[in-house]
Amino acid sequence: MNHEEAALKLGVDPASLTPVPLAPGFAKTWARMQGEPRCSVCGRPSRTSGVIHDPTHGPRWLDRCRECFLATPPTLRRPLSQAITDIREAAAEVGLRAVLYTDEDGRQDELSG
Repeated sequence: MNHEEAALKLGVDPASLTPVPLAPGFAKTWARMQGEPRCSVCGRPSRTSGVIHDPTHGPRWLDRCRECFLATPPTLRRPLSQAITDIREAAAEVGLRAVLYTDEDGRQDELSG
C-alpha cells in the first residue's frame, strides 16, 4: 500500500502530521529518519519516514515504527511472481543457482532457477 493508504488504515489524521518542505527527496527523508522522529501512530521511535499528499493539508510526514510499518507493507511495483521470474533470469544470466523462498498464497515454496 502507498503512504496515503497506510495513514488511512492506521487512522492517522493528516492535520496532526508535520508539514513537509517542498520536494523533500531522498536526502531530506534520510535526514529525517536519522533524527529518529516518533511514530505518527503510536509514538514509539520511528524506523521509516515517508510523505503523504493530503488534499486539504498538503504534503505531510508519515513516520512509522517497525510494528506500524509491518502492519502496512508497501505494495510491490510488480507481481511477486514476476519479480521471482526476473531474479531467476538474472541469476541464470550470471551463472548462479538461485533458491528463493516465498509465502505467497500462504505456503513456503522452494523455487530453483
